[in-house]
Amino acid sequence: MKLIQIIPALSALALSAGNLISQEAVRETPVVIGLVEGGSPQGYIQNSNDQAIQFATSPGGNARAIPYTAIKGEGLVKAIRFDERVEALGEARALFSAGSYSEAGDAFGAVAKSYAIILGVPQNFASEALFYQIESYRRAGLYAKMAQIVNLPVSKTIETKLSERYQRDFEFQKLWALLGENKMDDLAAALESYQEPMTGDSKLLGTPNFKDLPATELAELAFLRAKVFDAKGEKDKALDDYYRAFTLGYGYDVLLSKLAMGAVMQIHKADPALEKENKMAVGHMQSVAYQFSKRFGKDTMPPDYQRFAERPAMVQMTAAPAEEAKPEGGGDAPAEEAPKEEGEKKE
Repeated sequence: MKLIQIIPALSALALSAGNLISQEAVRETPVVIGLVEGGSPQGYIQNSNDQAIQFATSPGGNARAIPYTAIKGEGLVKAIRFDERVEALGEARALFSAGSYSEAGDAFGAVAKSYAIILGVPQNFASEALFYQIESYRRAGLYAKMAQIVNLPVSKTIETKLSERYQRDFEFQKLWALLGENKMDDLAAALESYQEPMTGDSKLLGTPNFKDLPATELAELAFLRAKVFDAKGEKDKALDDYYRAFTLGYGYDVLLSKLAMGAVMQIHKADPALEKENKMAVGHMQSVAYQFSKRFGKDTMPPDYQRFAERPAMVQMTAAPAEEAKPEGGGDAPAEEAPKEEGEKKE
């Protein structure tokens, strides 16, 4: 596939990517388009923006602008088929599926750079690559790095060019980006819109309840709010939300559950009562460390945590002594009558 110069007439969107793409070498992309009038020509997109694509019938050929109104379909659903989508995303998807998230993020970023020409096209896979680049860095714990991508002007195409299912997840990615930028006050303010107001009996709670949302989203929100409390030194509130995050995430988001359990152990480990062998403090640490070791392996824990990875002692319940039966009507039971000697008369 040829690398071509960005065409000035349709470069506004592509150039807005700034450092994300090279303005000198971008990849013209083979497509088949279904025209309202004129059949389904096969050719190459050489550029795009919000109104049209620059389309040529041969590699590097002279292109003409085709407005989206001339292409079959409504809204984001347009008759535009990208022949290279599966191949272009294949390596990055394989890395993502294997859990190699940092490498996957780099690979998705390379796709977004190489195919930046199509960023203006509805349902384009360069914007899809941007989304998964952000998600990969999030899962790798590279929050500052993901924030850099979220804040690029070109990442707005995730909201404007991809379907609704991406947009909801991107809303949450922007929350994680605030964590990556260490904007804790902004993150706390953003989380308020997901919380229930504290009224009536809810005022007795340590932290506000979240609105009725899917468990996966609640786990993320709890973890992010725990990070806010943790940063402010409100450790008890942070623990409440970390516990909530790994409980909700245990069956839905294993990676998030692991992060939350690790954060809980970090707080317990810093508790001075633990060094004094306080039974309650030791029990709290053991309960989380034991669960962590069973789920993720003892060897994945820091060495100074591993000694706590044992089942905490269970409280032994002892039965209370049984009370002697009392006669009906109350009072003490009558003393047993002494046996009478032989020959003694009864009155």
